[in-house]
Amino acid sequence: MSIWNDVRYFINYSHLCMVIYGSIRKPVMLRFFFLCAVWIISGCTSPTMASPTAGSLFDMLNQEGVLDISIETDLTVLINDRRRDTYQPGVLSFKSKDGQSWRFNVELIPRGKFRRRICDFPPVKIKFPKKELSGKGFSKHNHLKLNTHCLDDKDVGNFNVFKEYLVYKMYNALTDNSFRVQLTRITYIDAARQLPKLKRYGFLMEDDEELAERMGGVLTDSMNLDVDKIAAREAVLMSCFEYMIGNEDWDITMIRNIEMVNFDHQRQSIPVPYDFDFSGVVNASYAIPLSSLGQQHIKDRDYLGMEVSPELFHAVLQIFITRKDTIYALVRDFKRLPQAERDDILQYLDTFYEQLAALRPDQHNFPPWRYAAYRSR
Repeated sequence: MSIWNDVRYFINYSHLCMVIYGSIRKPVMLRFFFLCAVWIISGCTSPTMASPTAGSLFDMLNQEGVLDISIETDLTVLINDRRRDTYQPGVLSFKSKDGQSWRFNVELIPRGKFRRRICDFPPVKIKFPKKELSGKGFSKHNHLKLNTHCLDDKDVGNFNVFKEYLVYKMYNALTDNSFRVQLTRITYIDAARQLPKLKRYGFLMEDDEELAERMGGVLTDSMNLDVDKIAAREAVLMSCFEYMIGNEDWDITMIRNIEMVNFDHQRQSIPVPYDFDFSGVVNASYAIPLSSLGQQHIKDRDYLGMEVSPELFHAVLQIFITRKDTIYALVRDFKRLPQAERDDILQYLDTFYEQLAALRPDQHNFPPWRYAAYRSR
């Protein structure tokens, strides 16, 4: 029964009571009106009248396993006109965990710098209308990044998606100060009906402002921050993680492939990394080793972290030791990747833990590591 029916019943009963008011004592009448008010209030707050979610859209999208979504837009424009700075219309549809169907009118634009240029199918930024989100009971966060398969080769493209997704999950296992991601199976539908449907894997990333809010801070784009303005423990954790996965495609000074979350009460910022396709773990075919560091293979490692005390450095490494089993289990249990691909990642992680075990107590960083030397042993 709707709340408006409840209101009509209340009015009718009130009228009836006024008719017979002369035969009912005042205390009884007041008690009746109180019970009717409780009845209506309970109807207003009943579960069936609640908003679909008290959180964000990503909170609802985030689930165990794979989320199936469909995106309908002009695919020719999305793929070919990738240097523009204007959005194009589209429709995103999916079913939530409870089986409810959702459909959003969205805007899409190719994103990224390198991948936007070289991918057969570029990464995408999705913008949801704030008014529509609010009307459906969601919070204000209205941007999501979609990491796509990039390459036309179905297996290679999907494998790269899986491996980069696993890298994000590894960092999730080390710290909550990290981007949440949701693995997706996407059906792309061409609104112009010129191209056939395309089904590929990808993953969604939470809105960067939502990340900052979840951490209790705000985003900052201030470059060249003084060392004392950066949270040392979190910076070392990130630097060691980037070293573990073999990624040098980041810069804390220039805030490249990093979001900085500022906390006024601490007057410090926490770095949160993203974009790991140039890492040794992913080992993408288009990734280029940094010749400026003397690298010859994408799996080479160089430590780019700031200088800290040996005590802090080794304290952070303990986190990697305690979470090792969790990190390895993420890879072992991800059956969407072939066994050979998982074994390759695990062997690469083994080399990191071998290096960690060989560190002296007075060391405060990792030495350069070369994949070719390891293979020639």
